[in-house]
Amino acid sequence: MMPSLITKKRIAKAFKTLLEREEFDKISIVDIMELAGIRRQTFYNHFLDKYQLMDWIFENDLQEQITNNLDFITGYQLLKELFLYFEEEKEFYVQLFAIRGQNDFYSYFITYCMTVVEKIIKEYSVQAIFIENETFLAFHQNYHAHALAEIVRCFVSHSIPMPAPNFLLYEMTNRIM
Repeated sequence: MMPSLITKKRIAKAFKTLLEREEFDKISIVDIMELAGIRRQTFYNHFLDKYQLMDWIFENDLQEQITNNLDFITGYQLLKELFLYFEEEKEFYVQLFAIRGQNDFYSYFITYCMTVVEKIIKEYSVQAIFIENETFLAFHQNYHAHALAEIVRCFVSHSIPMPAPNFLLYEMTNRIM
């Protein structure tokens, strides 16, 4: 592991630990770096702000767990892995989904969901209309990306139980798994 990656992971671990105890808005860079045991200025060598740190944690963790395997797993397996990942990291993501404003995690997460939905539709769709009509395809992907993001948010915030991936797959593709 490269030294900069080790440093980023130390910073991320400290940030995640703090998020278990405090709200996102109440955490400062000084708090993060004190817990990480690293000089404050080092944070800015790696991240612009805690929003970029938040995005990096999501990308890095998800990449290790799921995205690196995107070409090797089915859309159905991808949904299962996605919900298992969020189940393991619920306490961290409940805080991130609560962030509102310009740099909120939810908006960023919708973009990720677009990639997931696109893979599922390409893989499972049996209706030629999805592929032939680009306007409808774009609408369909956007609609289901927002729906998936909201379902994940509700699951993480404990307001719904873990959804069955085959139900989600059916909703997106009209295909029973």
